[in-house]
Parts: sequence; structure tokens; C-alpha cells
Amino acid sequence: MLVRMMKLFGQARSRASRSLWMLEEIGIPYEHVPVQPYTESRAADYLRINPNGRIPSLDDDGFILWESLAINLYLAEKYASTPLWPADVKDRARVYQWSFWAANEIEPRIMSIAKELSKQSPNPTAVAPGLEQLTAALRVLDDKLGHSPYLLGDAFTVADLNLASTIREPGEKGVAGMAAIDVAPFLNVVRWLDCSGERPANHRVAALI
Repeated sequence: MLVRMMKLFGQARSRASRSLWMLEEIGIPYEHVPVQPYTESRAADYLRINPNGRIPSLDDDGFILWESLAINLYLAEKYASTPLWPADVKDRARVYQWSFWAANEIEPRIMSIAKELSKQSPNPTAVAPGLEQLTAALRVLDDKLGHSPYLLGDAFTVADLNLASTIREPGEKGVAGMAAIDVAPFLNVVRWLDCSGERPANHRVAALI
């Protein structure tokens, strides 16, 4: 019987790092296909996998899925064991909560700041609203992490992976490597990011970047 290996498409220095980290945490065999964004991701062969032309995408024995956080939730539910994928339905609901929070409250702020800072002459006034909104979100996260080491308690779960990888790619420092975003005042966030980044699976992904 032909056994197809799982494939994860997308270069490691991208949102694909989130799903690479998840695959490394689970420990299942997979093939990493390092598709470059904006060029290789727009090629006809890749568009048949992801018509959006974005990375990452997952091929699990013919089942195609895109969007990094959706990929991670799928992998967790299908392949992970506790505590990475919680057994309790309420804890799983919190995994979804923090994953959607990462997508709605954290990532858009980081992207808006990065977009402005990438300009030849960044406008501090234009950066300020994104920084204020991100600071408010980090304050919420810092308060949560003041009550437990990880988002759901004492154990690292896919909720931590999804949120931490949205804030900081493997091998990065601070928030998305941007000096303009200062996380130092949020001691609980810094501790949590550093602890998450020290996981062996995270180091293995960082070695690919």
C-alpha cells in the first residue's frame, strides 16, 4: 500500500514557521517544501494547492488545508495528545479563543506597524495607533500570564504555540524582530515567550531559517 508523506508548503521564514513548529511538536514524519512567497507561491502548480497564492499550505494524504492557525488546530486535533491538545472540551474552546485572539487582536496590529516601518520615511504619527492597540492587547495577555505559566495553566498547549508564533517567529527576539515594539514592560509575556522559544521543536524550526 502506498503511504503518502504529509507535506508542508512554505519557506521557514514566514507564517509557515508556525505550522513547522506544530509538526515538530507532534513528531510525525513530514516533508517541508520551502515555497517562496509572492514568486513561487504565485506559480500555476502551487495555485492548484492554494488558489490564494499564499503560504503555508498542508497536504495530508490528499487533504489540502491552508491558513497557518487552521492547519495547527487540525494537526492538534488529529495527531496531538494531551497536554498539547487538551482533553477537556472547555480547554479546547480556550485554545480556539486564544488562536482567534492572535489572528484578530495581535497579528493585524503587528502587520500595520511593520507596513509603516517598511516605508523609506516612516511616520511616527502613523505608527502610534498600531502601537497603542498592540500595547493594550499585550497588557491583557500579561495579566493572563500573571496567573499561570501558560495560557491554559501549567502545561504548554497549541494555544501557546499559536499565539507565541504570531508574536515571534522561531529564532526572533522581541515582537516580530521589530525594535519599535517594546515588550520589556510586560514581564509575564517576556517570560512566556522565552519559555516557549526554548522548546526543542522551536529550536529545530529556527535552524531552518
